[in-house]
Amino acid sequence: MIKISEQQRIKNKIKKIDSKCWWGDDFDVRFYLINKLKSFQKKIVLDIGGGIGIICSEMDKNNFRINLDIKFNNLVTCRKKTDSGICNICASMLNLPFRKNVFDVVICSNILEVGKNQDIINKKQIEENSVYVYPTVEKILRESSNVLNPKGIIFITTPNNAYYRSTKLTNKELQKALSSISKKSKTYFFNTYKRLSKNKKLNLANVIPKLSAKFSNPDAVVKKLAKDQSKNDFSVSFFVEVKKE
Repeated sequence: MIKISEQQRIKNKIKKIDSKCWWGDDFDVRFYLINKLKSFQKKIVLDIGGGIGIICSEMDKNNFRINLDIKFNNLVTCRKKTDSGICNICASMLNLPFRKNVFDVVICSNILEVGKNQDIINKKQIEENSVYVYPTVEKILRESSNVLNPKGIIFITTPNNAYYRSTKLTNKELQKALSSISKKSKTYFFNTYKRLSKNKKLNLANVIPKLSAKFSNPDAVVKKLAKDQSKNDFSVSFFVEVKKE
């Protein structure tokens, strides 16, 4: 039997459970997040906006894992098809139904951009010193911080608007939001290869990782895509680790 990479295994898993939930990128930042989470043991974990529970399902089962999502159908899929050992809760990311300081790990994977988009639609963004503040984004982060225990950690992934040029967060906007909950955050730029064209064949952020994976294990390629710095704050996504003050 040919051994496949963890990356390909997870991709196959998602498509088998619900192909509509596939992330669409063989080198998505969430593969990097999952690799980080695999080392955690016997923790109380909350995945906010976790959908069908893919990320929680990749963590060791000796963790107490809660998958929170507003869409009830996603939670049903998680229980029936993804991992029956995950506790599913239907609730809003803006009003978490938990007491303070309870979680060791809080995951906010690709949800902050949803908050920004809501604020743009509702015209709630505020400009401060040439940087826009998005109240819903800050609300998501405050809720996450409130339920995190003093020694816990928040993991965040979110697309970088420098790549998408749409309604995603810029680095300045992200840092402004993060400063509202902690001074102990570390941001990584994930996949800093340039987007020369919408055509995937000319998009270095797509082409170079795939070429690298032909000569190296794809999982190793994913690990190398996170950088401490990037010219002009450019990357496909952000990966953030936040410790509570």
